[in-house]
Amino acid sequence: MRKNRVREIILHVIILTFTFMILVPFFFALNNSFRSNSEMYRSFFGFPAEISSAVSMGWAVLGGSEEQYVVYDWDQESEERVVGAREALHQHFMNFTRGYRLAWDTLREYMINTLIVVSATATGVVLMGSVTAYILSRYRFPGSRFFYYMIISTMMFPAVLTLVPSFMLVRELGLLNSYWAMLFPYIAGGQVFAMFIFKGFFDGLPEELFESARIDGAGHVQLYVNIVVPLSKPIISVVLIMNVFATWNNFLWPFVVNTEGEYHVLASGLYVMATSHFAQNFSTLFASYMVSSIPLLILFTYATKPFIQGVTSGAFKA
Repeated sequence: MRKNRVREIILHVIILTFTFMILVPFFFALNNSFRSNSEMYRSFFGFPAEISSAVSMGWAVLGGSEEQYVVYDWDQESEERVVGAREALHQHFMNFTRGYRLAWDTLREYMINTLIVVSATATGVVLMGSVTAYILSRYRFPGSRFFYYMIISTMMFPAVLTLVPSFMLVRELGLLNSYWAMLFPYIAGGQVFAMFIFKGFFDGLPEELFESARIDGAGHVQLYVNIVVPLSKPIISVVLIMNVFATWNNFLWPFVVNTEGEYHVLASGLYVMATSHFAQNFSTLFASYMVSSIPLLILFTYATKPFIQGVTSGAFKA
């Protein structure tokens, strides 16, 4: 009993240690997104001075203080002003949120592009991958097994080997600097893994359900819509989530095919920001990283349960 207790304590210590190591960079970026350049030069890990000042000003406002305070603007740090507690509170709030306001003004277009590309890609991959896997799983025709293994074998090729041929194909089709330059390769490239996962799940569905539906007069579309899709919600969640994360974090391909920058997504947009004049504004860069991670944090929060259900229900069964 004592050994089990000691083992449990050691296990928790190890888990907490790795959790701390993983979260340190996140909190480092979050903390420094509220700090000015001068604060960063003095200390990388200091608490944001503007937040401390804003809290003090908040208490002063609540207490009805008439005292005058000296404030300055990050844009003009040498220009000091003497103001009341309310104006000082407003100035401190504007200062420590300045990085996020600038980041959002820059990332707004990139965010819209990313949401369009991710939504369309995930929909196309799930729809086409599930339909193809359904046909290969539930119907036998000459060469079906060979056709399936031929498709699956492409998973052995590293994605970097297809970079140049894919770029040349997209260029010849005249799709550079457009959403289509990302959508077509993303949907086509995501089919193989999605098909593999879907087929493994569909093979486990009882044939009796399909036979009963066929006796009642159901056709191919009715079988897919009324039987396969409702029973496959967990596995659809797995493919959907994995595809969203992969597409959201993809940097190289959007950067290569969007030379003009109009259709940059977040991953490539952040690189553009880091190599522009924003490179001298640490708070804006860190704020950009935090803003770009918010949708993924929301997705992770709400998608963890269906993802685990999909995995445990046979999502990765070969």
